[in-house]
Amino acid sequence: PYQAYDTFSMYPTLLRPKSRGYIRLRSTNPNDPPVIDPRYLTHPDDIHAMVEAMKISIAVGLAPSYRQYGSELFETIFPGCEIYKTWSDPYLACAARVQTSTIYHPVGTCRMGAYEDPRTVVDPELRVKGVHGLRVVDASVMPYIISGNTNAP
Repeated sequence: PYQAYDTFSMYPTLLRPKSRGYIRLRSTNPNDPPVIDPRYLTHPDDIHAMVEAMKISIAVGLAPSYRQYGSELFETIFPGCEIYKTWSDPYLACAARVQTSTIYHPVGTCRMGAYEDPRTVVDPELRVKGVHGLRVVDASVMPYIISGNTNAP
């Protein structure tokens, strides 16, 4: 439906997700890839925020200031969401789960904390515990994601 049309898109972004994933070793073999499960949108506050943001985006796109230029909402049926009434909250939640992607800035994969804390891999000086001369100096030590590009700090 988009061909031969001028179009615009809005992409709500969850800047402070509460969902937490994990990275685990698959085995003791260093050649085995790790098990990575980001668990996107598993916290109820995250899915609620995305649904509300999607509803705001729809309302903006259908506002009189856009409608005067012929703005209309293309109906897209996302796989698995057919069972819901289009544009309902359950439909939008389903669409968010199906269509959501990252902005490629994961954080918190190398927990920083006290040297004595067995849950951490990096001490407060960014030194990898148990490995002499190695530090982690990127966003993987940030305990919480910032509301901006993680390359900036």
